[in-house]
Amino acid sequence: MKTVFKYRKEFSKISKEIYRPVGEIFLKIDTNEINVPMYIDSGADITIIPRILGESLGFEVGDSKILELSGIGKAKVPVIPKQVKMKIGGKEFDARIAWCLEEEIPPLLGRLDIFNKFKIIFDEKSKEIIFEEGDKN
Repeated sequence: MKTVFKYRKEFSKISKEIYRPVGEIFLKIDTNEINVPMYIDSGADITIIPRILGESLGFEVGDSKILELSGIGKAKVPVIPKQVKMKIGGKEFDARIAWCLEEEIPPLLGRLDIFNKFKIIFDEKSKEIIFEEGDKN
């Protein structure tokens, strides 16, 4: 089975308009489920969501261990590791994510617990991302 997402047209300071790989991903904790458009980022180690999305799922900081992640430019953001049910197309599975305690970060679909479940094709010419389910996992 395969799921196809179309690239999303956005605007950039570099090239006026640009098409970015974005997929509709479902995240679920208990009975809380949200549909999140996420940038599909093959360079991201882990999926990351901003504070408000985590709160929508019922996440609370409480006594959670806060870690720092860094990316481009080595800027650090505070995150709390979480476990969610994720659904891409018809495939549902458990995935570890990082809940960012800041808002200024876009939802990114990273590799951990996800890319090993699919063959993922970034088709720049057709402006599509194709997730093909494998026989494993």
